[in-house]
Amino acid sequence: MILAEMAQWRTAPGTVLTLGPTPESLAAAAEAPVDAAPPSFLQADHLRAYAARQRAGGVHRAWTGVATDLDGPLDRDALARALTRLVTTHEGLRSWFDLTGEVPVRHVVPLADVEHAVVDVQELDVGDGSWAEALQAHLVRTFDAACRPDAWPGFVLGAVERVDGFGLFWGCDHAFTDGASQLMVASELADLYAAEVAEPGGPALVEGALPTPEESGPFGVFAAEERARAATYDASSPEVRAWADLVGSQGGRLPSFPLDLGLERGATAPVHIASYDLLDAQAASRLDARCRALGVRTVSAVFAALAATDHLLADRATYAGVTVLGARDTGPYLRSHGWFCTFAPVLFEVAPHADDLDALLVAAHAGFETGRRTSRMPAHVALAEMLRTGVLGPDGVGSPQLVSYLDVRRFPGAGRPAHERGVHFTGEGRTANASMWVNRDAERLYVGLQHPDTPEAHDAIARYSAVLARVVAALADGSTSLPEVETSRAGHVG
Repeated sequence: MILAEMAQWRTAPGTVLTLGPTPESLAAAAEAPVDAAPPSFLQADHLRAYAARQRAGGVHRAWTGVATDLDGPLDRDALARALTRLVTTHEGLRSWFDLTGEVPVRHVVPLADVEHAVVDVQELDVGDGSWAEALQAHLVRTFDAACRPDAWPGFVLGAVERVDGFGLFWGCDHAFTDGASQLMVASELADLYAAEVAEPGGPALVEGALPTPEESGPFGVFAAEERARAATYDASSPEVRAWADLVGSQGGRLPSFPLDLGLERGATAPVHIASYDLLDAQAASRLDARCRALGVRTVSAVFAALAATDHLLADRATYAGVTVLGARDTGPYLRSHGWFCTFAPVLFEVAPHADDLDALLVAAHAGFETGRRTSRMPAHVALAEMLRTGVLGPDGVGSPQLVSYLDVRRFPGAGRPAHERGVHFTGEGRTANASMWVNRDAERLYVGLQHPDTPEAHDAIARYSAVLARVVAALADGSTSLPEVETSRAGHVG
């Protein structure tokens, strides 16, 4: 599975079909009972943004998806049954929000009312373009129309049918999914489909294909637990202080990309997605070994490399970042589908360790671990307190730079066809920053960036990624000091 732009999925031409709820299932969903669980903090933010976009007449493109290819002729009915089994396994996929009032109201479709079928079949009109271009346009139209939080379903599944195999594409509104969910869904669907083809409704599943009830807790319960946990913190909590220290180091703002992206403060631009290789598998293994010898984790090396790159290109003496972490590493939500994410501040000194990369790795490890402990507190507690006290100004929230590290080798399905052929992508809306998603798979360590589509940003991202690759290579090769780089055209900010 690679994390990249949607256009990286290059399936062969075929008949395009879409699956969705039956008319009876749709009617039942519209009358689905109210569920007492509140939206999670991230869902609440998302719902406000969605409602504002709807009022302004804009396009809602906060969806994310995955596409892959499977072997063998397509059994349409079996795929529909597989989708039904997926949705009935995950309570979060059966939910939607009524946004007509002042407060979002959550509804959950009863299990007995979930049923899917093929609802559309068409041959794409290629016109003067290519098949790939026509498919991409179809996917964007399909996801834009189907992936929304205020009606059920907030997701859509489709296929590209051929004689000898088929492509599979899935999109879901971000309110009901996250990156980990997307990295699991392709293999989960493939396994469910294989079972349905072999024996409709039968038990013929690859071992571990479906999460157990102990691993797939309801998202509504998670959201309620999150709200209850937030209530146990206040202004005196050290976790709030950790966030305040991060914001204070940035002059009252959340962290931003260190180089000029060609935007005025407060402005945004369409998203462009870029990807750069950092290490091959052998070099990544050497980096692992260095980290183990120091008693730190590979994620620590990622933040050490980011910090060193910021220092080299923008003379930042302190690294300040916000990382995205999963909130389901253990316990009842390990394989649930939903938005199980939390954020953590990562803050540590860089300048004192510029000539001692072992010391920098240790410092990065300490900064990350402190942030990870802080992440048990929902970040919204700290954000509300900092806004209340003026530590963080209203214009300092914006779209912060986010950093994520994922080792996709650890996900269920890794190594099997549906996963290995897959592409995970996001809707390409607008941004003011350059968030980074550092990923590890069986072949490489690479970084994906979602950045503004401006000439300045393209230049800055290319330069930043080139230096980042040199720093990561130095760490993997056992170097003790930072590489020398050309900084005369860095054009840093902050």
